[in-house]
Amino acid sequence: MFAHRFLLGLLFLCRAALAHAGDPHADFERDLAVVREVAYVTPKAALRRLDELKAGRDGRELGEVLVVASRAHWWLRDKDRALDTALQAERIGRETHDDVLLARAMLSHAYALSKFVHDQQAARRLIDSAARLADSTQDTHLQTQALVTRGLLAEEDGYTADSLEFVTRAEAVARSGNDPDALAMALRERARLLAGVGSYKEALALADEMIRLARARGIPAQLAYARLAEYATAARAGQPRRAETALQTAVDLLDKLDAKERLPVPLAHLAAMYVQARRYGEAERAARKALRIAREVGDDDAIRLASFQVGIIDICFRNIAAGRATVDKALAGLASDDQYVPMLLQYGHALNQVGEGDVAMTVYEKAGAVSLAAWRKEKQLAYETLQRAVADQKKQNDLAALHHDSILKAAELQNVRRLRSLWALVAAITLAAVVVIALLYRRVAKANKSLQQKNEQLFLQSTRDSLTGLFNRHYFYEQVVPHHHRKAGPASERRAGAEGRTGGVFLLMDVDRFKSINDTLGHGAGDVVLKNVAARLGATLREQDVLVRWGGEEFLAYLPGIGTDEARQVCARVLAAVGGTPIALDDRALTVTISIGFCPKSLKPGDVDPDWEQLVHLADLCLYAAKTGGRNQAVGIADAGGLTPGTIAAADADLHNAAAEGRLALLNARGPVAPPARAAA
Repeated sequence: MFAHRFLLGLLFLCRAALAHAGDPHADFERDLAVVREVAYVTPKAALRRLDELKAGRDGRELGEVLVVASRAHWWLRDKDRALDTALQAERIGRETHDDVLLARAMLSHAYALSKFVHDQQAARRLIDSAARLADSTQDTHLQTQALVTRGLLAEEDGYTADSLEFVTRAEAVARSGNDPDALAMALRERARLLAGVGSYKEALALADEMIRLARARGIPAQLAYARLAEYATAARAGQPRRAETALQTAVDLLDKLDAKERLPVPLAHLAAMYVQARRYGEAERAARKALRIAREVGDDDAIRLASFQVGIIDICFRNIAAGRATVDKALAGLASDDQYVPMLLQYGHALNQVGEGDVAMTVYEKAGAVSLAAWRKEKQLAYETLQRAVADQKKQNDLAALHHDSILKAAELQNVRRLRSLWALVAAITLAAVVVIALLYRRVAKANKSLQQKNEQLFLQSTRDSLTGLFNRHYFYEQVVPHHHRKAGPASERRAGAEGRTGGVFLLMDVDRFKSINDTLGHGAGDVVLKNVAARLGATLREQDVLVRWGGEEFLAYLPGIGTDEARQVCARVLAAVGGTPIALDDRALTVTISIGFCPKSLKPGDVDPDWEQLVHLADLCLYAAKTGGRNQAVGIADAGGLTPGTIAAADADLHNAAAEGRLALLNARGPVAPPARAAA
């Protein structure tokens, strides 16, 4: 309640300060800017304030409220509302021809697609379009946000240098436009990227500037956000005291703001820092508070993170059995988390501290199997241990030799018997050293073999979709795309002949009305439908064809070396295979159909060879035409040789119009008519 009263009071002061200007729109813009900054920390309170601001609004003001609401829903992980509000704002922007609103809405739409739908290609198109619109405006915050988003996209693609260039440009735009909120956003991302490449001094200087900006702005939520960024940077820079101070300050601010949605994770991290400093009492209080709040707000990830720290603390208090049970249960749900390996190492360290060396070694080995980098570190440590063992043995041998010499000098008459005993001892020690070295090398060899097996398993998992068993996008990018531009030789051209063969055909397939299946029958039924459709597609296509689960209910197939007429026949067979036989689903038979868009790839060296992304995009346009044309059918482009840049641009603008003008020809194949007695999807 404190946070809510504080937020409302702050907004009231903002309105009072601007009342002298007599401009209601300025009041609205100020209120909206404040809500936008606090949405990350207290998204629920922000949504309540946005509902108040939305009352009686229309046009651009309503669209701006919806954009901020979409981001608040995004922070709450509410996929449907985040997408719906972004789409509403986007529609208002198009209807009012407002480029600023449209660009902001497109960025919010892209965030939701990337986070929840994992459709990175669609998100990338939206971000590029929004960036072009932002460049044509004078809105500093929008231009900064677009550049920062492009930087995040470049980082995701592995281009760290390009990412830094984008956020550096964003910082320059924000400074020139004198927008403190935009500058804070750019500084956060630039500090994080600089810390990631080891430029800790510069990153910490940016963190200091963020804190000064937040204090000058007078928004506690923004200051909490800045302190969290300072903590992350200082932790990576190896400055634990500064990291702890920043994190404690952020936790205190979040606590005063009653930001329960954001408190559990920082509290859990604070507990981990206390454990590292062996301040177990403070660690227990922080971890149990984090667990209690996480359960109140229903944050499963935070519950697991806080439970992990509670278990670690139990182990440190020598309540080992209960602590291990708690930690193992928490880790079971965090196997895909970025912090999984560091948490395993913390687990092993805690066990080792309480004398559970054997169990700790098992945990360390598990960490090595999960992460190649962690395994290399373990291997280096094992090698250093081996070196120390050999050095210690050498010292023991040297000491034994010196002792032997002293005995010889002290009593030469007793040297025979004592010499035999000494050499027997040296032989035994040497044999023991050889055995120890052999065991250590054997363990390293076993770890190498285990790692190789794990790498093979990880490669298989990374290239296969877990639900359908089909190849995934990673496999497509790694195995299919590199071969896309290879041209066929004369022999392949002779085989093509007059049959209209191409260098291959891309088929983009989508299950019709799949959302209604999920909404009415549940996600379990949707999974059954996807697995059945995938099996039927795999059984219908050839062995050399590549079939990929493209995302959600979409499937992509690449059929090398076939012509467009053959592609139409394949589409007819696929439509019949999927829609011809109902899918058994509990006590009902569900008839499911699909729609297909296909686009050929040119075979002849002289023809224009569009990029594979353009071909898949054209197939997507054909898929849309199949959907709007009634579904349960295939629509495709007939002539690969005519796909010039002008033709592609015309098709991208309006596929049907391009076909009507004769710029390209479309083929069509229809699926079987669903029996009236069956339930159609």
